[in-house]
Amino acid sequence: MKIAAIYDIHGNFRALEAVLQAIEKEKVDKVIVGGDIAWGPQPKQVVERLYAKKDEYHFVMGNSDREIYEQYKLPPQAIHTMAEEVNQWCIEQLSDEQLEWLGSFRFSHVEEDVLFVHGSPRSDVEAIRIDTPAKEIEKMISNTKQSTIVCGHTHIQFKRMIASKNIINTGSVGLQSRSRGACWLCINSKEIELRMTEYDVERAAEELLQENAPYKEEFAAHVRTLHFRDHKKLSAYYYLDRITV
Repeated sequence: MKIAAIYDIHGNFRALEAVLQAIEKEKVDKVIVGGDIAWGPQPKQVVERLYAKKDEYHFVMGNSDREIYEQYKLPPQAIHTMAEEVNQWCIEQLSDEQLEWLGSFRFSHVEEDVLFVHGSPRSDVEAIRIDTPAKEIEKMISNTKQSTIVCGHTHIQFKRMIASKNIINTGSVGLQSRSRGACWLCINSKEIELRMTEYDVERAAEELLQENAPYKEEFAAHVRTLHFRDHKKLSAYYYLDRITV
């Protein structure tokens, strides 16, 4: 069986399109979408594209999918953080049907001996980083039966062997870090390949700037330079606070 896994799209439609075109050429049997699809400058375009595949693809809940849905279900409240501001903007771009769909994603998905989660097997916000000490990861995966764990959340591709288990991070499709393109994963039988699909980042950045999204300048700048640390607002919210490497 041939499987593609795409994670952390973060409202970058052009990056998503590039990866989906690459996947189509691979003629995969299944596509796993590992969460964090809408939180970003182009939630409507990204969600519409993936919602059309809702009966074909398998969807895993990302922390930002969950947070958008949870904020949507609450009565109107004051906005205090960048996350809440972007959440609210995404909510306003999506239909009730699409938002309910975001809230329906499962925490994990299993294919044979492979577990797909967003963060760790314990939590969608727990980060398995490229340099997380092995002892910390061992605690996160101690109750996992599968021999391979596929995750995302930290936006950097890597493969690690911890406690006799393969830990694979797909990297990010739409907010890639340490990569010159959109990152994803291809599993063909027991062969696991980290993939990167180049796309026109300048055109993507210009299109992001044409949106009315909050922090669109920061998102566009990141797409151009491919590293969170260069952008203070994204760094403070999404990189340093959650997924420091």
